[in-house]
Amino acid sequence: MAITSDNDPETTVTVEVTIRIPSGASGDLVTDAEERLTRATGVVDATVAELHGIKPRLSATIITVEVTIQVAPVLSDTEKLRQHLAEVPGVESTPRIGD
Repeated sequence: MAITSDNDPETTVTVEVTIRIPSGASGDLVTDAEERLTRATGVVDATVAELHGIKPRLSATIITVEVTIQVAPVLSDTEKLRQHLAEVPGVESTPRIGD
């Protein structure tokens, strides 16, 4: 897992995530994805760095993005982070965490 820290209480991690954004969601796809990911327990901030794919569907759009997130130290373990992200409504998979 790619982790950086400057003695801050948060850790920065790069994650690739596939997330379903419902049609009619407020805001744009990137903003909605960032807001959804910050709902995960222990995630302090999420910033989409790259958009890897967009798949429009009838009731939702599925996007795959590379996200830089700041997490609390409790989520420094990859599997714990994956589990917390999986609990976010709309997150379908996290194929890559870290480099």
